[in-house]
Amino acid sequence: MPLLDIRRPRTQGLVFGALLFLFAFCLCYIALRHLLDDTLAHKSDQWGYYQYLPALLGTHEWQRLPYSIPLDEERTLNVFTIGVAWMQAPFFFLSAAVAKITGSVVDGYSRPFVIGQFMASSFYLAAGCALLFHVLRRRFASAVSITVPLLLFGATNLHYYTVFEPGMSHVYAFFLLIWLLYLTVHMNEVPRGDRLLGLFVCAGMIVLVRHTNAIALLVPLFYGAPWREALRERVRWLRRFPFHVLVGLLVVAILWLPQLLYWHFATGRWFVLTYGEAGQGFNWGDPHLSDVLFSHQNGWFVYTPLMLLVVAALLVQAWRGVQHARLILSVLALVWVLYSCWWCWWLGGSFGHRGFIEYYAFLSLPLAMMIDRMMQWRAGAREWAFIGMGLLVFYNIRMCNLYHWPWEGDAWTWSALGDWASKAFFPG
Repeated sequence: MPLLDIRRPRTQGLVFGALLFLFAFCLCYIALRHLLDDTLAHKSDQWGYYQYLPALLGTHEWQRLPYSIPLDEERTLNVFTIGVAWMQAPFFFLSAAVAKITGSVVDGYSRPFVIGQFMASSFYLAAGCALLFHVLRRRFASAVSITVPLLLFGATNLHYYTVFEPGMSHVYAFFLLIWLLYLTVHMNEVPRGDRLLGLFVCAGMIVLVRHTNAIALLVPLFYGAPWREALRERVRWLRRFPFHVLVGLLVVAILWLPQLLYWHFATGRWFVLTYGEAGQGFNWGDPHLSDVLFSHQNGWFVYTPLMLLVVAALLVQAWRGVQHARLILSVLALVWVLYSCWWCWWLGGSFGHRGFIEYYAFLSLPLAMMIDRMMQWRAGAREWAFIGMGLLVFYNIRMCNLYHWPWEGDAWTWSALGDWASKAFFPG
């Protein structure tokens, strides 16, 4: 058998991931080539996640990071956690080496560092999609297992937050939730210590990147069995692999230590609810449930209509008792309620409701079942269905390219959204 046999799922996943990495990197460069000198220091949330890394080079003072909230005359607090910086770090240090060799400024902001961030965003997209291919390939044909990640990238706002804002947390969290799903599926099939260790590390990083994504940890807790039996099985894992549990907890502690040290340095406290320090929080008595889904202000289904079909399919699957559908639906419902109660439920000048992006990892399962069913339709209906999917990809990519901050506020109306949507199909 040849070393590189494209018929083997492992090789298919590797080739798929490599090609997607190159494609996404080229898209990043083309989309942002005119902003190479401004991308990393743009005053947005991306800078908040990233600024820990230039501080390691001495570019910033730790007590006064540039994109942060003031605590007093001497100190500021970065409200963004260090998880994204951890994930970008290998590409950052590679960029520092390239900058040193080529004579560029080694400050975290010169062009080698911009290219490094493009590489980071593209890598985690590609790695997540390759892992997702392997998860889906256990149940579906290769055509379905490749189509689903491509649809998630092409027909959702994952595209925007990979290509146009590669420093935001979403593509990194997307990878982590797929990794979580991958480990969970394999652990349920064949429990192993290294997989359990991976689950601990992955869970720790998920919370460190974005605290609210702790909701995703319900999946490894309850996947694979009724909830009581699932919990009993998790206890058996802990008892069976105590060494790997201890190593996993140690690795998580190491990953979290820089964050805790920074919080203690900035505030004198070891744990800080940073958004609370910024005066932001939840309005539990005033949820915007319908707005999160259907508002012109970043309504999820309005900007990402593919997900309306996916959630409809998920509801049908949950009603029929399809395996794992109710668990995914429960996680999605919790995320929906959480964001509907956030003080800024539309998440500012975003492209669509970006709070759901990482959860596309789990929604890939009902999407795969939907695509698999479509492939079994009679010839005419099947072709029309995929033409429709192609139009969703075209519309999403066009809207990503047309987006101009901020699509929010009083001036952003249904009429304004309609004008831009018409330009997506009828440029001119």
